[in-house]
Amino acid sequence: MKRLITVLSAVIGCLILMYLIIPGFMKRGDVYISDWRVSGDGTQMEIRAGVMSSAGYTRSLSSRQEADTLYLDWYGAFGGINGSIGAKNDYTVQLNGKTEKIAIYRGSGSYETVLVKKGNIWKKN
Repeated sequence: MKRLITVLSAVIGCLILMYLIIPGFMKRGDVYISDWRVSGDGTQMEIRAGVMSSAGYTRSLSSRQEADTLYLDWYGAFGGINGSIGAKNDYTVQLNGKTEKIAIYRGSGSYETVLVKKGNIWKKN
């Protein structure tokens, strides 16, 4: 009986731990950019991001440049579905001379272009 209780306690503990940690490694497809500012030399952009759903927060951002598009992937905060461990809203991304569009991950491998550069000014798409 003690062994069963120990095994059940370990299983329940692992499930709780997984619930708290796994969301922090999942890409969020519901992120939006509410504000942005480009540095004077045009090499960096400060972005303020939020989530469209009523649950959860962002904690980190990864980016990759392909041709003229900068692709952004946001990851959820730790602490479960509505966890806020490590949450933040402000991010800085590097821009290069080729960057003309910024696209955000929308789920199932698809991206949506949300910002475009017109001359030297960035505008919502």
